[in-house]
Amino acid sequence: MSQSIVVDFSKPVPLFPLGSTVLLPHAVQGLHIFELRYRQMVEACLADAQGGSLLKARPIAMATMHEMVSARGKSNTALREAVCVGQIVQHQRLQDGRHTILLHGVCRATIVSIEEPDGTRLFRQARLKPMESAKHPMPPMPEARRVLKQLLQRPLVQRLASVKSVSAWVEREDVPTHAVVELVGSALIKDEALRYALLACEDPWERARMVARTIQGLEAVVAGADAQDSRSWPKGLSWN
Repeated sequence: MSQSIVVDFSKPVPLFPLGSTVLLPHAVQGLHIFELRYRQMVEACLADAQGGSLLKARPIAMATMHEMVSARGKSNTALREAVCVGQIVQHQRLQDGRHTILLHGVCRATIVSIEEPDGTRLFRQARLKPMESAKHPMPPMPEARRVLKQLLQRPLVQRLASVKSVSAWVEREDVPTHAVVELVGSALIKDEALRYALLACEDPWERARMVARTIQGLEAVVAGADAQDSRSWPKGLSWN
């Protein structure tokens, strides 16, 4: 959990559900807010920050949805239980009432109950339960950091452009290992189901293992591309 931003879980937190975009703690997500209900949500969050720091703004819980099929075969969408509570760290109000914001992931939480719109409030908000306790600090996990560093330094992995942007985080001693895991996972894990699994996972060691397996999988993909004969490339194109 972020040491500089504290979430008050005694109050309901505005919900911003998206189809598949998963925000992870310590990562950032740029968002374009154009729907009326979410424009109102951003305005409500920023109201507490008038004349002060954006860190005083109300947090936003980024949620994702999944499709459910009833016994009668009808499909609908439902909110997934795990969310990432984020803080607005950058904001631009556009002339037509839209907003662009940068949301910084603070911590993971689960939805306890949802408060539906009440007529004046157009957006949903939720009572949340933190998945990690601020009273119990994260383990240092030096072994996990060592493994991630070794994996990221492998020659085939180094050829991936996205790896270069995260390798620096591993080298920074001021960034704790649990945060490095989140940052590397956010940069390298593109599959939304796996990103949600990382968000919903409460065990920091298992999160590190998930990220390590992802790096190993990427290495295997690069190796497979190298081994592929050019005659089998689809329409004469390389996987690269």
